[in-house]
Amino acid sequence: MAKRSKTPAQIKAEIERLNSELAQAEAREGERIGALAVKAGLHEIDCSDADFIKAFKEIAARFRAASEQPDQTA
Repeated sequence: MAKRSKTPAQIKAEIERLNSELAQAEAREGERIGALAVKAGLHEIDCSDADFIKAFKEIAARFRAASEQPDQTA
């Protein structure tokens, strides 16, 4: 039996559902990261948004690089 293809309306509905799911996941992660930032005391630092974004990008790059390194604990 051949698989029935989805109609454009079905595809659009699925995209809408996935976009909503993505927005919810991003909101949850934002709340989690915000809570961690408060625990680390970042809320007490007088710093511009641009400086925070730059620092967060540096942190992200550091963790991405570390996750790409082969595991050398063996």
